[in-house]
Amino acid sequence: MSGIGFSVSDEQRDLAALAHEFAEKELRPIARAVDEADVEPQIEVVHKAAALGLTSYMLPEAYGGGGIESLVTDCLIVEELSWGDGGLGALVTSGGFFADPILELGSDEQKARLLGPLCGERPPLTALATTEPDHGSDAAGMTTLATRVEGGYRLRGQKTWVSNGGIAEHYIVFAQTVPGSRSRGITAFVIGLGDEGVAFGEPMRKLGDRGIVNAELFLDDVFVPDANRIGEEGQGFVGLMRTFDKSRIVLASGCVGIARAAYEYAAQYARERVQFGKPIVEHQAVGFRLADVAMRIDAARLLTWRAAEAFDRGENVTTHASMAKLYASEACMFATWAAVQTLGGWGYSREYPVEKWFRDAKLEEIWEGSSDIQRLIISRAIARGEL
Repeated sequence: MSGIGFSVSDEQRDLAALAHEFAEKELRPIARAVDEADVEPQIEVVHKAAALGLTSYMLPEAYGGGGIESLVTDCLIVEELSWGDGGLGALVTSGGFFADPILELGSDEQKARLLGPLCGERPPLTALATTEPDHGSDAAGMTTLATRVEGGYRLRGQKTWVSNGGIAEHYIVFAQTVPGSRSRGITAFVIGLGDEGVAFGEPMRKLGDRGIVNAELFLDDVFVPDANRIGEEGQGFVGLMRTFDKSRIVLASGCVGIARAAYEYAAQYARERVQFGKPIVEHQAVGFRLADVAMRIDAARLLTWRAAEAFDRGENVTTHASMAKLYASEACMFATWAAVQTLGGWGYSREYPVEKWFRDAKLEEIWEGSSDIQRLIISRAIARGEL
């Protein structure tokens, strides 16, 4: 039967090694300071990553990118960057999230104009604006309004939890062109940081994942010319869902990276820490707990690769993506909890990195569709007889 089993090419190994080295030398050394600072954007690390092609490897060669079309390869790279730091890894690859709706829906002119700059050595930061104060999981219910006017549209509304909010130069905003039509009227637009009527709230203080800044976006009668509408009216929701399919798989690989970091640290500690005359890893309570972590990390990675490989084959991966994201995010939460538990009191101390990984991991069960939403998607597939 075709499609069973995974093999990693020499090129993929080299790319993963490049990402791991960058994570080890550039992300880990600053991760604690970034966490302590909380809301300071790390533009310099993006420029360092860009010089190695780590910000644009997923973009087409036609626009100056690395031309890596394989989502499996993308997952290998993101796992390593997230092993370095989840938030900083997301920051480094955030241009890919911005690019996905443009690649899915945009014109050739829009692709060249908006994606070309992302492939330079000093790429602009970009962002997606989807979530609203009253509409998170129910994306089809968004109420940000785009009203047709001569030459374009006027946007009014509010978005929240915008990654890179207030520091990104360009934003894709999803808005409703036909009030009350839910998914049928959702359309994508590009706006700029300095556009008249665009304003941002203060950076949001968060439990973890502080390597990437989040803020609210306020749209007060913002004019968007026709040239900055991405796709046709009403195509935005389809493009958004396809973007979610891909991003959930990539986020699952990030969860594997964070979980692996916590596991490696806890396992090494357990081999060195002696209690009752032997290393604590030899006590069943500790050794079995770490065994469960190792198993869940492997299972999460395999689910992620299966979904990524199916995506690369052009299959409908909505359910597989939800399975990967759900399992990997909960495995990440378990792994980081287990790391704190294994270190005991030291795990609770900020002198050690496991408490930070524990805080970072919680976001993985929430963003890009919470665990509840992933279970809803999977259960609906069961109801349709697809599973």
